Amino acid sequence: MGRFDYLSKTLEQLKRANLFRSLRSIDSTQGCVVRIEGAEKIIFCSNNYLGLANHPKVIQDVIEAGKKYGYGAAASRLISGTMRPHIELEERLANFLNKEAALIFPSGWMANEAVIRTIPQKGDIILLDKADHASIIDAARGSQAEFRTYRRDRPERLEKLLSEEKYKHKFIVTESIFSMYGDAADLKRLVELKNNYGAILILDEAHAFGCLGKNGAGLAEELGLLGQIDIVVATMSKALGAAGGVVAGEQKVIEFLINKARSFIYTTAPSPVNCAAVLAALKIIKGEPERRGRLRENADYLRSRLKRLGLNTGKSRSHIIPVIVGAAEDALRVAEELYKRDFLIVAIRPPTVPAGAARLRISVQSEHSREQMDKLCEAFEELIKQGFLPALSRTK
Repeated sequence: MGRFDYLSKTLEQLKRANLFRSLRSIDSTQGCVVRIEGAEKIIFCSNNYLGLANHPKVIQDVIEAGKKYGYGAAASRLISGTMRPHIELEERLANFLNKEAALIFPSGWMANEAVIRTIPQKGDIILLDKADHASIIDAARGSQAEFRTYRRDRPERLEKLLSEEKYKHKFIVTESIFSMYGDAADLKRLVELKNNYGAILILDEAHAFGCLGKNGAGLAEELGLLGQIDIVVATMSKALGAAGGVVAGEQKVIEFLINKARSFIYTTAPSPVNCAAVLAALKIIKGEPERRGRLRENADYLRSRLKRLGLNTGKSRSHIIPVIVGAAEDALRVAEELYKRDFLIVAIRPPTVPAGAARLRISVQSEHSREQMDKLCEAFEELIKQGFLPALSRTK
């Protein structure tokens, strides 16, 4: 008997429930077409929304930064790991997000953990959208504050919780664009509620950063509400094509995180070449607004075609388009059939989404061609005719 044989039972249960996961290696750059197992696949599940992960300018700036600064930062930020690219990037991000200061982290998960586990304290309450990302939920669980969830289609529960006077501070935490649904938070309503009840609004712009807004700062910028957001969290690992997270807000918020956030203090600083990649991406995002225009056009086009096929795309209004299938087994089957037809779209299953709501999460990129999107729709149409898509996935 091996020491870890006790894990086998759980793994077998996952397999029987069609919830087992394994890794698949890509052997090329992260473009719209990738190479897997010696074959080319059109990818519709990447977060490389603006095609910057393999942009020539990003690559060139990374090479130059590597020559100047090397690869690793070699220490935590408070020891000797803070380098000139970290400072330059934080200043640029603070300006980009219209905040006094910013602080970068090796991942978006660590950024959310820093904010939510550190700033809300005992006697406070954290109010989460039920569909918030796992990093937000886990951070709230690890906080000394209480936390409750609300549904964005039932804001009366949120208002009721905000009206309770037994808490010192109240925090509303939401994503802007929800990663498994493609819909958006009602930021205007949330801003109204936070002002009415003296709450603090924390906004995770992970899937909107770079993609929405006049300059690409996100949904809050697009709605003219950036100044009303108390703390912005964003990721550099999606539209920016690099890696890491950022928190932006008042100077005192950033100073507090530097001194108190364990996920900042006790980790090695991000690579300086990663900072160079993000700095290059920010220039492209601001200087080439047409990329955001193409992204929106592609998303609208593909969503419209999928709906005409009778597929259930939920309430998507962004470049994230779910095709809701239902059972995990059915979602896996459809993903595998698409893979045979040279499309890579991963089946999303519980616990990432609720039971009975497994889906294919389609991520559109600005660089997808109309021909690639049409081929995907033709593949879906063929699968519908062949009975691979169950009735639950069809709009009623």
